[in-house]
Amino acid sequence: MSTETVRDTVPDRGARDRAWALVLVAIVGAEFMLQLDGTIVNVALPTLQDDLGLTAASASWVPNGFFLAFGGLLLLAGRLGDVLGHRRVFLSGIALVVAASLVAGLAPDLPVLLAGRVLQGAGAALAGPTGLALLATLFEGARRQRAFGLYSTVSGLGASAGMVVGGVLTWVGDWRWSLLANVPVGLVLLGVAVRVLGVRMRGVRDETGRTRPLGVPSAVLVTGALATAVYALVHAAGKGWGDALTLTALAVSAALWTALFALDRRTGEPLLPVALFADRARAGAVLSLLLLAAVLTGLLVYLVQYLQNVLRMNALESGLAILPYGVALLVTTQLLTRYVARVGLKVRAPAGLVLVLAGTLWLTRLSGTGGYTADVLPALLAIGVGVGLAIIPMNMIVLTTAPPEYAGVTAGVLQTALTIGGSLGLAVLLIPFTRDGKGVADTVSGVFAWSSAALVLALAIQLLAWFGPGARK
Repeated sequence: MSTETVRDTVPDRGARDRAWALVLVAIVGAEFMLQLDGTIVNVALPTLQDDLGLTAASASWVPNGFFLAFGGLLLLAGRLGDVLGHRRVFLSGIALVVAASLVAGLAPDLPVLLAGRVLQGAGAALAGPTGLALLATLFEGARRQRAFGLYSTVSGLGASAGMVVGGVLTWVGDWRWSLLANVPVGLVLLGVAVRVLGVRMRGVRDETGRTRPLGVPSAVLVTGALATAVYALVHAAGKGWGDALTLTALAVSAALWTALFALDRRTGEPLLPVALFADRARAGAVLSLLLLAAVLTGLLVYLVQYLQNVLRMNALESGLAILPYGVALLVTTQLLTRYVARVGLKVRAPAGLVLVLAGTLWLTRLSGTGGYTADVLPALLAIGVGVGLAIIPMNMIVLTTAPPEYAGVTAGVLQTALTIGGSLGLAVLLIPFTRDGKGVADTVSGVFAWSSAALVLALAIQLLAWFGPGARK
């Protein structure tokens, strides 16, 4: 690896601090844009449907097309960053998102719109793990803690913020605004990133200096395995687990994963190195992140159904009703974390999950006679604080314990866990949500009972992996 140094370009401490701040703006700003893209069109789907004359089934592929490309390409993108350089792939990903947003926002029909959304997902997959890898390699010490705090905040806020922003843009304009908004924002972020990531940071070793194979056969297999897995989960959320297409996609994904692991065992440069999963602390953090993502995605989707169908809120009101969760998360990661920073990472993360569990259990009380202030708001605040406490330690444990040469793949694994977890949450929690054909008021409590069980499992995994027999001190 090469060592990059700030000398003539950044002569004083103030200038260096501004350079670091701009690096953080570029990486975290890009991540926020990518997170928004996943949900920003959700509240605009009815308007989009009417404008293009689509059925509900065909319109559902507008969000799903993004997630298929994003989830399917994450590990490949992480490997590309490790091989070609994280900066180069990160900048390419932002540029692709900007171009794809223009295509999707100006689309005259569904095929062009879907092509734009798939390209958006591909660009997000390129920029997401490589930006996270840059964050882990460029920042150290106190700067790294603050950087992960801000990154974790926007990751947690992105999905809920996307619904609010999408609702506002659709209300003042139309559905195309939610896609075209990426263009000016993305161009500004790209300009900042090109400028500051060209500045050579002192003492940073972030790019590979040796030739490494991309591993095309493994890349094809992992992309296919992830894409079919995400498709199966998305399809199961709409058609059920017993649907033939759902089962076929799951079987194909399992076969591709088996072929990938068999191929990787015979290569000296595997796409998924065993070292990434051999560490108990890292494996426990990844699994608990997957389960937390499942719970939070279910929270955002099925709680919004309750707010709209039972409490009779419109799209904008329900988006704003979720905001206290985001505010609590923001306050925790940006203010409270500095006071608990002396507490070990492996203590803060379970403590945060306990708070998320308490908030989720509170939501099991929801019924047709519930109200927002007494039955929803306290739970959102507890969950926001809990996520704020838990997410930074889990991200740091995964990313800072991995071998530096696998920073990109590790970031890809982390974001894949979040993506798969979100899709899994939507599909699995649909079972209690649609139980016996009852209405939302009767079934929503079951969603949060299942979510609580998932959180108990996440806690058990963490405690066993981090404090169980044989755990590293």
